[in-house]
Amino acid sequence: MILPPPFVPDVSVLRGVGVGQGLAIGPAHLINASKIRYRRYKLSTPEMVERELERLRAARAKLADRIQAAREALPEELRSHDGIFEAHLLLLNDPYLVKASERLITEDRLNAEAAVTAAVRRVVQVMSAIKDGYIKSRLQDTEMVGQALVEAMQEGSEADPEFQEGAIVVCRDLSPSEATKLPKSHVAALVTELGSQTSHTAIIVQAMGIPAVVGLAGVLGRVEQGDLLIVDAREGHVIIGPDPDAIKFYHGRRESEESFKVEIVRSSHLPAITLDDHWINVFGNLEMVDELPAIMSYGAEGIGLYRTEYLYLTSPAFPTEEQLFEVYGRVVGAAAPRPVVIRTLDLGADKILAESGTPESRQNQALGLRAIRYCLKNIDIFRTQLRAILRASALGHVRIMLPMVSSLEEIWKTRELIKELSEDLASEGKPVAEHIPVGIMVEVPAAVVLVDELAAEADFLSIGTNDLIQYSLALDRTNPDVTELYQPFHPSILRMISTIVAAGRKRGLSVSVCGDMAATAQYAPLLVGLGCDMLSMPSAAIPVIKRLLRMSSFDELAALSESVLAATTSDGSLALIDRHLTSRFREFM
Repeated sequence: MILPPPFVPDVSVLRGVGVGQGLAIGPAHLINASKIRYRRYKLSTPEMVERELERLRAARAKLADRIQAAREALPEELRSHDGIFEAHLLLLNDPYLVKASERLITEDRLNAEAAVTAAVRRVVQVMSAIKDGYIKSRLQDTEMVGQALVEAMQEGSEADPEFQEGAIVVCRDLSPSEATKLPKSHVAALVTELGSQTSHTAIIVQAMGIPAVVGLAGVLGRVEQGDLLIVDAREGHVIIGPDPDAIKFYHGRRESEESFKVEIVRSSHLPAITLDDHWINVFGNLEMVDELPAIMSYGAEGIGLYRTEYLYLTSPAFPTEEQLFEVYGRVVGAAAPRPVVIRTLDLGADKILAESGTPESRQNQALGLRAIRYCLKNIDIFRTQLRAILRASALGHVRIMLPMVSSLEEIWKTRELIKELSEDLASEGKPVAEHIPVGIMVEVPAAVVLVDELAAEADFLSIGTNDLIQYSLALDRTNPDVTELYQPFHPSILRMISTIVAAGRKRGLSVSVCGDMAATAQYAPLLVGLGCDMLSMPSAAIPVIKRLLRMSSFDELAALSESVLAATTSDGSLALIDRHLTSRFREFM
């Protein structure tokens, strides 16, 4: 991690979550600085009820037209992301939100703005107990559509000031359609109070090449229109009112990083082969179909983690087998002959909660019914997904990965189900690949303890470092009170990774890492030295990690990992990593 230089006062530095890469220096441009204000009132006559229903219909139609217009106006380089706008249209027409809003108007006699706000709030309250960052980012989409709908009912507001060249947009949040309307020629960076790395807006701004720092709570209270800012998306820093020395320092860093990036991307299609001929497979993490072109253009050798939860969170009902097959087939066919590792549903009982979940079932979802437990308890949902995956396997190279495995029984039951469904599909005349590898994610301590036995039943192992760190260190990685304790370099974590790799080697299995550690220049070389033979990461990280590995020798990385494993404290581990990598790869750190 690159910290701000010591001459930058700490009080002027705000820390959030970096999205993408890059540095920007420019004036703050505040938009949407406050929440939409509206009157809340009761409807006293049937005529008023009908009028509010009509206002709601008109606003939904107006917003649908705006979203569709923004979708059609996408420049060619962003066409692959039009599915995001389709998701917002689905949310706008979600039967639950529509009916709940109409019911609040007709039965509770609320005006349209208040009804929409209350309906959205109910969804958020039901889902807010779920700690998973992916689900939270989808909730932000729901809130965003609700706010846009309320905005569409308003008569209008004061126009935002004109953009200055090199402006840094600062706002509470931004919808994907608003993001696409940003004048790229004038906007140098984006800073938001809300958001996450997996939000739709983050995906859009990354595709637009705009560096961003999101999740900066309170930034609107610290920044005034026109304030000079420095945005470091790589490290998640925003500096308010930098002095001349800081400006000079970051101008120099930006110039060197931009020239370095051009050279790195140019060589991204070269394989990640170390100086002593050790080959590491570098794959991409995929969440939405429209990310696939970017992943392949950056030189990914396949999809190492295809998350499919999005398909379950953007419609009022669970997707059908045909719907899943259509999406999976597109991904598998487009990636062929490269492999696609499809992770089975890693979701808690959130879909059920909205309809029939109990308050007790909403508590502490991280330790509740999620992932493989959820699938095996809701077998019809699992069967539907597995049938779709099995059918897609005939179109390319598919591997199935089971999340949150903690027992042998979970693997056995899934394999039995796959065998049964394969036979069913064959009898229906639907082709299925002859052999589909079934692997597991090792991301809970129980799986590490049982890894030798689990490896005997799996075709490959994948280490989910994000959850492994969370569960092993007994902390919530989304809780700001314990952020500093979330330590990938903790001796226990590194030793667990070494144990998992050893178990895989003994069985001749591939061992991959698909968590954030794989995408971080500070840790990826260490993972390779520990024996991981595949790393999977977001597309933007692929060129840098591949280049770094090509500049390394496997022997030196193995020696580094051996010395780090002997460390007994997090500080000791980090000091060894930094000393080696900073001296060898200063430009990457």
